[in-house]
Amino acid sequence: MADDGMELNFEIGSGPIKPQVKFKGGSWRERKRAERGVKIASGEDGPRRRDYDDSPRTFKKRRFDDSDASPAEFRPRPRSHFSSGDHDSEDRSGSQPRREQGGPLGGKGNRQVISSLFSFNPTQKTTFEDTEWAAPKATNAPLADVANFGSLTLSSRLVDELTKLNLERPTAIQQKVIPHLLQSSTDAFVQAQTGSGKTFAYLLPILHRVLQLSAKGDGKQIHRDCGVFAIIVSPTRELAKQTHTVLEQLLRPFPWLVSTAITGGESKRAEKSRIRKGVNFLVATPGRLADHIENTQALSFGTVRWLVLDEGDRLMDLGFEDDLKKAINALKRVNVLNRTTSGVSLETLPERRVTVLCSATMKMNVQKLGEMSLADATFLAADKETEKIEEEPATHKAPAQLHQSHVIVPAKLRLVTLICLLKSIFSRRGQTMKVIIFISCADSVDFHFELLRNPDTSEPSPVPEKDRELVSKTVAKAAYMTSQASPDVVLHRMHGSLSQPIRTATLRSFTACKSPSVLITTDVSSRGLDIPSVDMVIEYDPAFAFDDHIHRVGRTARAGRSGEAVLFLLPGSEEGYIELLKASTQPTAQSYEEILKKGLMSKLEFPVETNAKITDDQNYHDKAETMQLHLEQRLLQDHIRLDLARNGFKSHIRAYATHTREERVHFDITQLHLGHIAKSFALREPPRGVGSGIDRKTKKGKKTSQSKTSSGAKDEPEATVDIREGRDILKKKGKMLMTGADEFNIG
Repeated sequence: MADDGMELNFEIGSGPIKPQVKFKGGSWRERKRAERGVKIASGEDGPRRRDYDDSPRTFKKRRFDDSDASPAEFRPRPRSHFSSGDHDSEDRSGSQPRREQGGPLGGKGNRQVISSLFSFNPTQKTTFEDTEWAAPKATNAPLADVANFGSLTLSSRLVDELTKLNLERPTAIQQKVIPHLLQSSTDAFVQAQTGSGKTFAYLLPILHRVLQLSAKGDGKQIHRDCGVFAIIVSPTRELAKQTHTVLEQLLRPFPWLVSTAITGGESKRAEKSRIRKGVNFLVATPGRLADHIENTQALSFGTVRWLVLDEGDRLMDLGFEDDLKKAINALKRVNVLNRTTSGVSLETLPERRVTVLCSATMKMNVQKLGEMSLADATFLAADKETEKIEEEPATHKAPAQLHQSHVIVPAKLRLVTLICLLKSIFSRRGQTMKVIIFISCADSVDFHFELLRNPDTSEPSPVPEKDRELVSKTVAKAAYMTSQASPDVVLHRMHGSLSQPIRTATLRSFTACKSPSVLITTDVSSRGLDIPSVDMVIEYDPAFAFDDHIHRVGRTARAGRSGEAVLFLLPGSEEGYIELLKASTQPTAQSYEEILKKGLMSKLEFPVETNAKITDDQNYHDKAETMQLHLEQRLLQDHIRLDLARNGFKSHIRAYATHTREERVHFDITQLHLGHIAKSFALREPPRGVGSGIDRKTKKGKKTSQSKTSSGAKDEPEATVDIREGRDILKKKGKMLMTGADEFNIG
């Protein structure tokens, strides 16, 4: 055989020959594990790895102790994130920095994951001067240079009744309005600060002139059958009820005069019955008044001499223009009677119908209402520099003695900061009795009420027996905020989705409560309500418009009394809102760190047992994180409150998109971090489906703008058009999800 030039090398090394082992039977995973075991034993596999599989690791569910949520709560998914701002890359992906803390029993099995509240938060951009606030002279207090109401030539019996109500001297707006309505028959536009006594300003002269009909000496006395003399229209049921209560107090010495209130949510049959029996003064909400105009034949307008439109700006904001127009036109169609059906002369009353429009602002819709209802009106304001209606109105201001402050709080820390603020407020015995917390929407009110209430149902109810059934779900003992100085704090909730009897009973309970109490409410309580002893207003969610902010804080510091207001804002664009506050009054800055220190200084008791425990050796950062962990664990144990938190979160995001166009630059929904906002609702991640639509729309808009630019098409800078379109889509979807006016509780 010829040599082909190939050489074969069969040299065998000195080591033993290792047989190739082939595993059969069992599952693939077992065969793989056995092969890996042989390799490790022979030293061929190098250092031992933690996992046997070389493929990239898939997502593994985090392990939690038994107190945590069901696995469904922690399903992996992309986290929606509106903002493209300067957040850490880890934070942007939705993952939160976490640390492990040993459970109360110690050991590896009891470890629990705690979110860090103090890292990856957006930083505050503005530096505010730390100035001390000194209370100036009250601007809505009774005048010191006026002897009493008798100097305004009012009836002596009315003056005596005012003295029983501890009202001795008039305020500045009352000194202007009362003489005008006593002597003149012209329309009036009344503008004054909140809490300055506008209700008494128009009620007292009306009652005085009606009482003169019985003082003529002709033997004919007026009574309830003589007809309606005045109609007072209020934007909300609560304000209408309050006005009616004040009117009844003034009418106590005059039982022959009758007033009634007709509002939505009440029995129309009972209202018709009272109207048929006869009333002299009618307090109504616009919708119910328009209903009775169409359907109640006993309602006659021949004797009506005064039409009072209270809170005119709010009447127009709530969309009552058609109802108001119907009432105004109905009055214009009826001739004015000079004598009642019983023969009593009405000569001492104005010869024409007088319309009184009360409004805190001079917005365009208020001017439209004035054109629709007023004729040759006289402008009456408490400020001396504003005397003519044609002049540009001054900025609506809060009372000067009201101390306003703001606190810039990162979204993750909002909930624990609120609890610490309430805890510090009620740790001072007798200093603060009533607090109102304003929140943007009804679902959020329900969540915060259920979270902050004491779940112990064995506690005795703090309300009278007659209202106990009505307020069983709106009044309860509070948790978290109690202290040795205030061992019992009563919690109330109110919004427009509640039935009218429940709202009335809840407001009555809050007004009459002798213990420290808190009212968690929406803007349904922001207008006109005069609740005594309200020491502080907390705007947990900023108002949708600056005028609403003025009315919110106006629930305190009324009639010359002092008061405080605290506004919560997020770091970033919301800080610019403070410049608007300076147009009304100079606010002072508070540090959320100081609020946390004060609130966590005293012992904090949890109403529900969880694995989270606060110990004395913890600093306030650790205590705040433990409190947050406790709240999260509590929700995971209680699916009812967990659903309330999710609904509150969704409604809060929808409500955030409804700020007025002028102020939307400060409340930009595209800057919200949904993961951080979720922490303020004690959620570990935002609910599904929130924010993804606008996020996709924004990204798509940026791509479209880039393609247009590359093709030479003209576009707006930084894709502002597309971002605005995305925001409008979210706002439209939010409105579709709302159930009428109940979502934002506007009366």
